[in-house]
Amino acid sequence: MKTAAKNTITVVFLLAGIVGLYYILRGFSLKSIFDTYKAFDPLTLLFYVITVIVLFGVLTWRWDVIMRSRGFKVPFRKLFVYRVIGNSINYLTPGPRVGGEPTQATLLTKHGIEFTEGLSTIFIDKMIDTTNSGLLFVLGAILVGLKYSFPRNTEITLAVGGIIFVTLLSIFYYRMLHNKHFFLHIFRFLMLDRTKIHWLNEFEHGIEKVERIMIEFYNHDRKAFRNSILISILSWGLMFGEYHFATTLLGLHLGIVEMFFIITFIGIAQLFPIPMAVGVLEAGQISAFTLIDLPANAGVALAFLVRIKDILWAIIGLALLATYGFHVPKVVEEKYRPKEGSSR
Repeated sequence: MKTAAKNTITVVFLLAGIVGLYYILRGFSLKSIFDTYKAFDPLTLLFYVITVIVLFGVLTWRWDVIMRSRGFKVPFRKLFVYRVIGNSINYLTPGPRVGGEPTQATLLTKHGIEFTEGLSTIFIDKMIDTTNSGLLFVLGAILVGLKYSFPRNTEITLAVGGIIFVTLLSIFYYRMLHNKHFFLHIFRFLMLDRTKIHWLNEFEHGIEKVERIMIEFYNHDRKAFRNSILISILSWGLMFGEYHFATTLLGLHLGIVEMFFIITFIGIAQLFPIPMAVGVLEAGQISAFTLIDLPANAGVALAFLVRIKDILWAIIGLALLATYGFHVPKVVEEKYRPKEGSSR
């Protein structure tokens, strides 16, 4: 897909999000939202910032474990920087927190790691992250459903969403552990491989290479896989700590069930194809807070706090990317261009 088309899509989705945000916020006075910050405590803010940074470090540690299982040793500080860069691109582009992976893989080539190999470690990490986040969502929905009464439509939506996720996840790991492709199978099931679109053909070739490495990891690096899951469980605890401090800054004292629900809706908002989840994050928090009998303006205030944190990470990531000077699209095109005489 050409850069102009990608930029157009980004702008369209961003404008849609801004319009949605306007209609959401016009029902609230700014005073009611900012009054929520009266309980702001500098020490709690410090704990919040420390927890956010440590959480990012733990997620980088998980990626490092995957990298080392593949025989790659990159300084931890570099991996941390590359993750921040990838995260910033993901945040600023439309889609479910994806887009920065090719940039991360490109940065790994500085350490002699072939682009496809590097990209595969990133996607393995992404799938483990998705697995844990999804299970967190399912568990949270069950716990909240046992404690609160939801509208029938909400209950059905959450139940169907959970069933679909668990089903897809089960199929994914079943196929991986039986040396079968998952994403490539979907690609061909949709008959996208029969098109004559050049970039789609290259994309299929890239999926096949990356997924072959992922299959090898799940079947031969199970110790690293297990350790990655354990690290993810640790990240859950830190995530709860992050949102405990965030809600405390707003003068709220929530139980673990309520925290589950709030984190779940933040995760759902990030799946929508809108840059920075503009409008969607606020709408999600209003819905979550309303369903658990909390003030909706506090949900907007929390969404603003989360957004400020993400924007700061994005600015840091873009500043770091500017210091490397990689032309990412050129590297990706070169790595995925079929070699002469190669057969697919």
